[in-house]
Amino acid sequence: MRRSNILKLTVVVALITAIGPIIAAVYLAQRQGLAQEYERVQGYAREVVYRSDRAVMQMQAALDIVTALDSQDPCSVANIDLYKQIGLENEYLVGVGYVTGTSMLCSTLGVHNPALDLGPFNVRLPSGSGLRLNVEFPFAEGTLMTALQRGNYAAIAYGAQAVDLSVEQDGAMLASFTPGSPGLRASLGAVNPLWVDRLGSERSVLFIDEGFIVSVVRSDQVNATGAIAAVPVSSLNQRIMEFILLLVPIGLLTGILMTLLVLYLARQQMTISTAIRIALRRNEFFLVYQPIVDLRTEQWTGAEALLRWRRDDGSIVMPDTFIPVAEQSGLIVKLTERVLELAAHDMEGLMWQNPDFRLSVNFSASDLQSKESLRLVQVLSEKVGNRKGQIMVEMTERMLLIPEDASVIVDSLRENGIAVAIDDFGTGYSSLSYLENIKFDILKIDKLFVEAIDTEAATNQVVLHIIDMAKTLGLQTVAEGVETLEQARFLREKGVESAQGWLFGRPMEPGLFTEALQENRSRLSYRDRIARVS
Repeated sequence: MRRSNILKLTVVVALITAIGPIIAAVYLAQRQGLAQEYERVQGYAREVVYRSDRAVMQMQAALDIVTALDSQDPCSVANIDLYKQIGLENEYLVGVGYVTGTSMLCSTLGVHNPALDLGPFNVRLPSGSGLRLNVEFPFAEGTLMTALQRGNYAAIAYGAQAVDLSVEQDGAMLASFTPGSPGLRASLGAVNPLWVDRLGSERSVLFIDEGFIVSVVRSDQVNATGAIAAVPVSSLNQRIMEFILLLVPIGLLTGILMTLLVLYLARQQMTISTAIRIALRRNEFFLVYQPIVDLRTEQWTGAEALLRWRRDDGSIVMPDTFIPVAEQSGLIVKLTERVLELAAHDMEGLMWQNPDFRLSVNFSASDLQSKESLRLVQVLSEKVGNRKGQIMVEMTERMLLIPEDASVIVDSLRENGIAVAIDDFGTGYSSLSYLENIKFDILKIDKLFVEAIDTEAATNQVVLHIIDMAKTLGLQTVAEGVETLEQARFLREKGVESAQGWLFGRPMEPGLFTEALQENRSRLSYRDRIARVS
């Protein structure tokens, strides 16, 4: 990726990280404000239902008592005293009285002469009781009562007491109703009676209508009660603004911190990419070589070239640090070219003297698109001996995402006498179909599976499947990360031809590697001579 593109991407990411938390804070404020207003209006509705339920249950309990009386004179002094006692013991009741037709002859207030007219029933309940919603007595003009009648007895309650709440929200409206019956029993404010229809068969509904947030609730205990509560939408806007004032500063601070972090990381990456360019000019990169060993003979049959970076202060930078930056900044191809140049310089004499020795170099996905890298592989092959198969290119599984392109490149390399290995097998994206359609020479078993040998890890059996797969496809196998004799013995017994790892040798600079290779081959040659004499 070009430097200008990196700068553009950095600016875009920085803007996102700066604005994103603020947008998220506003969105969260809206959600939180709406949730709180919903909770508030639902609380009002449930309180109205609770008060309605309490009134109905007290009325029913009072009727249970008086309808059980066996008295020839319902308006006797003793009965009126009982009516008074019932009224005093129930906070939601006005009183209890005896009724014939629509006339109440006596009640908690005594004998009525003339009788009090209750009017016709407004609602007949499934239980057979009758409900009058707008009873008005001469001694309490303007105050509407609710009367529940069973047989010849009626219990009286204030009609508006269920909605007579002290609410903190200006403009709030409350109402009580009887499900299945038209109209409202009582209301505080201009409640729309059509809101009841929104309830349907549900226990409760929440919605916004006519500039109000509305909650309609049906009682869970008393079938005869339901409630409506509504608050102006303006209260929601006020609530949202409260949350915005709380959350936006947090989002702003988060955005600033995230932006600074992105800019810091981008600067670090750009700093590293610039340092890589400088290091290429100063020839600070060098190769180390890790031996690849024949598990049957213990002979060093090859080596993998591994790139290292020695800074001008003498510190060593490992590939895990600079390779990802090189891939993202478009410098990976130049690094691969430097690897091939260094390998040709380091290994030319050694490989001429050891024609059975194979040198392995790693390719990235970008390298496969670079004609210069492929040309340098051919040059390297010619410099170190031009013997078929003496140079091997390693490709990771993620480079096979476009199998058709990968197949063409692999075939081209093999036609030029360059062996091709699939590296880190089992940790990427490849499938058996890739291995069947792309003609590799070698399969490298990732150290993740080698480490699991003779352990309780879930991957301890995977290595066996990989070995069997390679045998079926006619591929040689190289196991990476071998560190113990037990691992080496297991792999040898299972038919793995070669291995590399600290058990056999750590990565070495060219001079030390050449000496160690000669020592290895001399030792094995001496052992063969002793064996022949014996």
